[in-house]
Amino acid sequence: MSISSLVLDVADDATGSEALRLIAADTRFTIGPANGTRHAIVLDTASVLDDTVAFDWLRDLPGIRLVTLVRAYLDDEALPAGAAANYL
Repeated sequence: MSISSLVLDVADDATGSEALRLIAADTRFTIGPANGTRHAIVLDTASVLDDTVAFDWLRDLPGIRLVTLVRAYLDDEALPAGAAANYL
């Protein structure tokens, strides 16, 4: 399991609204409080690879100006064997 807390800086236009709609429709994400164009979200995936794929999707989504990782929890079982040193 991989759980990441993120802050998104979202464009203040139609592309930002569409990005938030797509994120809200994706079960990997939970959208939390917003402060202006900044939105707190939680990303919950089964593995580090899934987490990386979802992070890349967010980063490349039109309307998302910046994705900031606040905190990440990587369950030992989510890491490939012997990879813990690369993630800590």
